[in-house]
Amino acid sequence: MPPRPLRPPDSTPPRSSDTLRGPLFSLAVDILLPLLVYYAARALGADQVPALLLSGAPPALRLLAGAVRYRRIDGVDLFLTVLLVGAALVSLIGGGPRVLLFKNAALSLAVGAWALGTAFTRNPLAFQLGQRLHRGEAARARAGLWQDSAPFRRGLRALTLLWGAEQFLDGGVGALAAATLPPDTVPLLDRAVSLTLLALAAGITAGYARRFRGRHALPLFGAPVPAPAPATAPRAPRVSCGP
Repeated sequence: MPPRPLRPPDSTPPRSSDTLRGPLFSLAVDILLPLLVYYAARALGADQVPALLLSGAPPALRLLAGAVRYRRIDGVDLFLTVLLVGAALVSLIGGGPRVLLFKNAALSLAVGAWALGTAFTRNPLAFQLGQRLHRGEAARARAGLWQDSAPFRRGLRALTLLWGAEQFLDGGVGALAAATLPPDTVPLLDRAVSLTLLALAAGITAGYARRFRGRHALPLFGAPVPAPAPATAPRAPRVSCGP
């Protein structure tokens, strides 16, 4: 029996648990952990400004750890790092808790503007995030699909516009809350609104991706499945006429 062909190690599709682990970890560090840090610091007697500064540490440390681990920082992480550093510098120069509360709203508005700005470039945000889920042959196959398929490009641009609009709405609600509500109420409300809008955007994304795949037979976030090689007809046995 002929040996089974070996798949290249870099073309193995990621398991669903591996695919979800990164986004779930980022969600916990960027949204839930800052909330816990803020209210824990307030319970221990910290003023609002130091507590808000401490609550910004987990996302910054996550970005730094990723840069050290992979010895590189991509465009998404670099953009978020610059925003976090800028917010910290503003808070150190001066300003009360309201200034720091506006930081999250400004961050969401900036991310929304950046996402919308990438929507009609060669690398919209949805395409970049999809590439992060794959490597090797799978990533190259998606890049080829981006070059060859107009529906694929339109689908990822539509999702990029959706995510940019979600971030703009999140930032607008956060700015209104920071301007009008008691400072200790804003972090909890801000995270609740963020999680609600993220869940809504995720649901719309999943439904859109499912309908897109049914209509075009193309995965928006998976790797395209190569067409099977055409089967060859079996060769007829040779009949010998000799003695």
